[in-house]
Amino acid sequence: MSWAQAVLLARSLSRGWGGICSTALTGAPFSQVPLQAAHGLHCSTAMHTFDSSLVPHPPKPPRRPIKALALHEELFRKAPDGTREKASFVQAIQDFAQYNVHKRGHVDFIYLALRKMREYGVERDLAVYNLLLDIFPKEVFRPRSIFQTIFYHYPRQQECGIAVLEQMENHGVMPNKETEFLLIQIFGRKSYPMLKYVRMKLWFTRFRNINPFPLPRDLPQDPVDLARLALRHMEPDLSARVTVYQMSLPEDSKDAVDPTEPHIVESGGDSRGVEPLLPDAARPGLREERLGLQV
Repeated sequence: MSWAQAVLLARSLSRGWGGICSTALTGAPFSQVPLQAAHGLHCSTAMHTFDSSLVPHPPKPPRRPIKALALHEELFRKAPDGTREKASFVQAIQDFAQYNVHKRGHVDFIYLALRKMREYGVERDLAVYNLLLDIFPKEVFRPRSIFQTIFYHYPRQQECGIAVLEQMENHGVMPNKETEFLLIQIFGRKSYPMLKYVRMKLWFTRFRNINPFPLPRDLPQDPVDLARLALRHMEPDLSARVTVYQMSLPEDSKDAVDPTEPHIVESGGDSRGVEPLLPDAARPGLREERLGLQV
């Protein structure tokens, strides 16, 4: 056996290529080595890929439809008389916590409940948000080491907790001590939901009264009340008064306006000499001399 054949034999034994092994053991020259075996010396990865492609892969299992959301939807449909109010929403949360002791599917249920809150009119209720956070299992998602803290321990559950806090932020709901206690009990102090809570407590307290002319959350439906509210925002003097006059139309008037409907006819004068509109005007209107406004 020559030196070249010995080297080829050692390489073939280490890599498991049987064709070259048999060629080296029989003493045949290297030029008679089969082409497939020689090609495997330099293109072993390609050959293995080609051989593996000949083996048919098992068929992928068909994806089953997710029935978790459908089951959670039934909890919100159990309300008597189909009423959508806070009591029905709270009852759905209590039913989930009562019949699902192991809290399976709690993340999907919380996401569904967040989408349903506007329908039930509880999107600004702090107690309901605390009930949603109370659904999370306790002492399970808390990081036990610094490595779990660094590598985002239980990311899906932490993202769900952040989604609850973000919806609270969008509707201007300030978290309280109960919210902090629940977050510490569920995720621990060194977690992203807790970081979101600390930021909300910091910036909410600073920007709560930043607007000197805050609007009410629920605007009135009466157009007279809306006009009065608009006038108060147009007038920078907080001591200015808005007077409402109720005027009757002449008998020969063909206007379709209800004569008993009240109209805002002036923004009352203040100490700086703003002249109001005279009450004997031809028709209801608004005039403010200082702003040069006339309707």
